[in-house]
Amino acid sequence: MNGERYLPQIQEASIPEDGVWATYLEKPVLFLSIPEWQEVIESNDEAVRFVWMFDREQDAYLFCFQCVSGEEYAIAFPKEHAGMLLRDERSYEPFSLFITSKELEEVTESINLLQIHDILLQRHPKAGW
Repeated sequence: MNGERYLPQIQEASIPEDGVWATYLEKPVLFLSIPEWQEVIESNDEAVRFVWMFDREQDAYLFCFQCVSGEEYAIAFPKEHAGMLLRDERSYEPFSLFITSKELEEVTESINLLQIHDILLQRHPKAGW
């Protein structure tokens, strides 16, 4: 939006319950299950701005984004939990996030997904991972 840098104001992040890498239209996609996000996923809101941050204290990457509605959300990727997904080779190139509030085994083509495309994780030098 107007080339301005996105500075998130959100104070808490959700940790995915489950995640898996897949390929969709020949591009890498990280599917995440975040059950408490049912409302935003069902609303069909769209992410318009996003940024990666690193929390040194928690040793976690944070993916923060703002939707068209103005609502902000954040996903925490702690090193020894969801952060393991970010050590996959596919996370070193642009990828998409597909987020559901359902269990990943329940995902079908007709299910609502919050889709965020063209994500590139720039590794933080202090992270070491």
